[in-house]
Amino acid sequence: MKNLCAAAAVLLLLVTTSCTSKTDPALTYPVAKKVEVVDEYFGIKVPDPYRWMEDLDSKDNADWVAAENKVTFDYLGRLAMRDRFKQRITELWDFPKVSVPAREGGRYFYRKNSGLQRQSVLYVQGRTRSEHAFARWIAIAFRLESFA
Repeated sequence: MKNLCAAAAVLLLLVTTSCTSKTDPALTYPVAKKVEVVDEYFGIKVPDPYRWMEDLDSKDNADWVAAENKVTFDYLGRLAMRDRFKQRITELWDFPKVSVPAREGGRYFYRKNSGLQRQSVLYVQGRTRSEHAFARWIAIAFRLESFA
């Protein structure tokens, strides 16, 4: 009985030590520069050291985002199960989707997505019950107006 308990304890110890994962090396994130910008609102000074990030077209911002993306995608590329999860999520998300129609001016507007399209297409259906896809720029304008 003692030998059985000792063997079980050794086996348990081996299993638990083999299941512990190796720790990943610490991630080194790019340093975001700080600028001396202070706004004053109703007599209260409010520092805004990251104002430079608001200019999405600046070279500094593009360089910082590229450095952040390198850290992120290098890490994600090392994940063992990433491809399996990506495949499964793609399988789950790949089905046709149609939004609830909205009636406006005697016509029905709705969005359709075949499954893995990045953006749904806006359709309009009139009295003839034939559907027509709006041009993509009209669909984008319609989407932006709905948030206004």
